[in-house]
Parts: sequence; structure tokens; C-alpha cells
Amino acid sequence: MKAVIGIDAGHGGKSFGTYTFNTVNDGLFEKDFALEQALMIEQKLLKNGFRIIMTRRSDENPGTVTERAQKMVRENADFALSIHFNGFGSKSANGCEVFVPYAEVHAGIESGFYTELKKYFSERPPFARSSNFDDRNEIFDKKLNVKTRKFEALSDKKDYFGFVRACWEKGISADLLEICFLTNEKDFSEYQKNKTKIADGIAKSIVEAFGEKYISTEEGELSVVPKIKRKVRNSGSKIDLPY
Repeated sequence: MKAVIGIDAGHGGKSFGTYTFNTVNDGLFEKDFALEQALMIEQKLLKNGFRIIMTRRSDENPGTVTERAQKMVRENADFALSIHFNGFGSKSANGCEVFVPYAEVHAGIESGFYTELKKYFSERPPFARSSNFDDRNEIFDKKLNVKTRKFEALSDKKDYFGFVRACWEKGISADLLEICFLTNEKDFSEYQKNKTKIADGIAKSIVEAFGEKYISTEEGELSVVPKIKRKVRNSGSKIDLPY
């Protein structure tokens, strides 16, 4: 039997996440892009014979990061991935980023993520970051050694993001993937042009990390293409935006 993979589409419902570079007033929400990507990855992994656990398939908030992780534990996930998109006040911030358990040593899946995503975005170093607001200025960085495919700690800090930590404490390896910066115009454009290929690369990294040969899914084969009504920020109106 092939592995059980948990996929968490970040945010949802009233948790909007960040928004695109178009400004606060007309930006599109991270929660929608996270769901869009999660649904595509799910289909690609299903085609490869993996069983998938999803925290959400619609615009709803399935709970706190701990509750989302508990679902992965209850359903015996072999690996869990939380999908997010980054945002920053400066529009120059860019690139893909992976948050990992601080205790994680081997970096098979993460190496694959970087190999695939660097085709479209610059690489930011993998992190083990505290989820405690008071620790935001502390250094939790880890460096990925591409030769050994292992993480090298740059500090002795032991905390990391809630979803990742809650999974790891129950014996499930997990990552939080920030695909790119929605607040960066170039990143956003690259995502829009290559979203299916990006989902393919993420799925491929997971499949190959479990020792399987990846079966690619062409764009036309997707059985579900997310059609999400996106709300304009600070507005009660709804609009359909073409991809």
C-alpha cells in the first residue's frame, strides 16, 4: 500500500491570509490560491495511487493549526504538507520557502520542493521558525546542504510553526510550504502562468521521496478545476476572475 499524504490548504473562511500585490483594496486572498493548489496536488497524488487526507476542499476554516494537525494524526498520515503563499510589506520580497521541524535531519522531500520551485522562483533558505509572537526576532534558521540532502542548524532554538510542530510531536513528518510571494508582482505572474506545473512538481517531489516513479498528470486531465469566487478586500462584492 502506498503512503498516506495529508494536505492542508492554509487559512480558509474568515482567515484570509495575505493578498496579492494589487494593494489592500483589490488584492486576492491567499486562502483561495492555497485551496486551488491543494486540490490540484490532491488529484495528481491520487493518480499516483496515494491516499489523501484533506483538511478542506472549500472556503471554510477547518480549525486551528493544532486541530488540522490532529486530523493528520487521527488518519495516520505518513507525511503532511500545509500549503501557503507568502506576503510582505515590501513588494521586493520574493521566492519559495519551506518550514520544517527543527528536529528534522534528512531533506528528501524538501530537496525536491526546491528543485522544482526554483524553476519559477528564487530560493529562500528552509526555516524552523517559532510560532510564538514573542520569538519573532529570534533566529531559527536551518541551512539545506544540497550535497548531503541534510539540514544544518544555524542556532540551538527548538521551536517551529504550529502545524509542523503539532504533527512532529505525534510522530508525523510535516512541512509548511510558502510557494511564493503574492505581494511580489513577478512571483504572482509566474504562479499564474505555471500553477499546474508547480502542482505537478510538488506532487512529483512527494511521490519520488517515497520511492515511487511519478506518473505525470497533464492539465487537461484534471477532473476538478477550482472555480473560486474571490472577494475584493474591504468590499462586499464578489467577482469571478479568469486565470
